[in-house]
Amino acid sequence: MTASSPTTRTRPTLPIRSAVSGVALVACVAGLSACGGGDGDVKDASDGRPFAITATARFAKSQRLANVETLRITVKNEDSRPLPDVAIVLGGLNRSIPVADNGAGRVADPRRPVWIVDVPPAGATTAYAGTWALGSLPAGATKTFTWRLTPTVAGRHTVRWRAAAALDEDGPVRASSGGTTSGTLPVRVSSE
Repeated sequence: MTASSPTTRTRPTLPIRSAVSGVALVACVAGLSACGGGDGDVKDASDGRPFAITATARFAKSQRLANVETLRITVKNEDSRPLPDVAIVLGGLNRSIPVADNGAGRVADPRRPVWIVDVPPAGATTAYAGTWALGSLPAGATKTFTWRLTPTVAGRHTVRWRAAAALDEDGPVRASSGGTTSGTLPVRVSSE
């Protein structure tokens, strides 16, 4: 019997795989550099003249924990120009828990909901926190934003709202005669 020598196996090279990986890497880098590209300038859609609007808000002043409530904000374009992207910014839906209650500040996110957004306005979701937009609003037209919210914390709270003609502050607004563009909604939430 003769001793056999061990066979050395070499792995075949895959030039196609390397080429594909290189192309994917270049495409990925090119795609990332294109994200958010441009000069960063925001064009003011108002041409220096704020859009004239009126807005009204309705929300129950007295609520009960865990009962779903409806918040409605209606915006009317009183201007002769269309609003580029009518939007509403809401504040007061969350609160921050005290440092003493959040692990001495080590909690990743100390915000807690005062209201849970069960149903946001249909088709109005944006990448901005607390901001919803419903698209262009022709001159003289009206759009209503409707939320279904559930209160989670008893006590006195205030919802702040503000209407905008567009995202990125490229459409400043002014209240038309007798109207408003923002407001506060004081609410008392009971546990009973």
